[in-house]
Amino acid sequence: MEPHRAEITLVRAELDARGLHTGTSLSRKVSQGSQLRIRRGVYVESQSWSAALPSHRYNASMAAVALAGSAGVFCRESALILHGLPLLKLPSEVHLRTLHRSQVGVHRTPERLSYPTRLHEPPLPRGVTRAQLRATLAAGSAGALASENAGVLGPGVLGQGAPGAAASPGEPLIDGSPAGFARQILTPDCLRSFTADHAGLIVSVEPLPLALLDTVPRMPFDQAVVVLDAALARMAEAGVSVDEALHCWWPYLRGSRLQKNWTRAVVFADPRAASVGESLSRVRISEFGFQAPELQNCLWVEGRQYWVDFEWDGIVGEFDGRHKYLRSQELFGISAEEALYREKRREDAIRSTGRRVVRWSWDDLYHPHALRDRLTRFGVPRA
Repeated sequence: MEPHRAEITLVRAELDARGLHTGTSLSRKVSQGSQLRIRRGVYVESQSWSAALPSHRYNASMAAVALAGSAGVFCRESALILHGLPLLKLPSEVHLRTLHRSQVGVHRTPERLSYPTRLHEPPLPRGVTRAQLRATLAAGSAGALASENAGVLGPGVLGQGAPGAAASPGEPLIDGSPAGFARQILTPDCLRSFTADHAGLIVSVEPLPLALLDTVPRMPFDQAVVVLDAALARMAEAGVSVDEALHCWWPYLRGSRLQKNWTRAVVFADPRAASVGESLSRVRISEFGFQAPELQNCLWVEGRQYWVDFEWDGIVGEFDGRHKYLRSQELFGISAEEALYREKRREDAIRSTGRRVVRWSWDDLYHPHALRDRLTRFGVPRA
């Protein structure tokens, strides 16, 4: 079974039509090795779990947390995934908020599988102490803090809504939620396939603006750029600026180090980067002191239009992700051979203009000195 074809279906232990609890039979299957218990009361077939891609297993772990009835709110990298943003590196833990200080930390899964749950206290806005926030949340409402801090807990452009309003899927629920802190109710696409009826799951997740400000500054620079390139592209499509999208949430960006990290990444980010590979390529190109390329330029050759990933004077750079060949039938409805042939014809057309074409792949990005040497050989100018 190909990894990306593996299907994971989660089964929750519950009472059957006869009034018997299925947990007994499922536990027996765990002992026999045919099932795995990935969260309390949530099971998966061992073979499908082993055959699935790590990203599918991570998403299934988030779905299992929701099925297990967790009252927490997904945050940090988990929230970014649920909002549909790409990550360069898969998280090693599922991240949730908790109101209970004693629960903060890592909670291992029943079978000691990967992706345990890490619980975090609610994010802390500037001008509010941890003790103040705990006391306010313990009282069941963040309204006092919201009024005192001029919209600190209010939603931004990427998550509209009013504090205390009733929430439906896709809308944020701020002060009036049982959780007591900012959350948004979603039915994420990445979780739809894991339940038996394929109806998807409704989950509580932090609004995207808050997830960005709370997570991106803690990431290594290359990972931060990958997220922000995609986030800025979404903002551009919606016709809003970064300030407009995040304006109510800036108080959550606290501490000079995190502010510096955020500024560096958001200044470098570019919404024109069309993939994770292109975003990481931009970082590598900059790290080695090459001139910043133009992105997504359009070339016309003999009446045909060709978009190129990167362009310098007389040089075209192309990031070659393998998925467009390995999954060409699924993505484009053509065979891998046809995809390769079309790409060759495309490159021949670009070369006919007198431009040189330099290609690189994921292997080059993870062995960046190879990319540096290749760009140098092709004469890519230095900054």
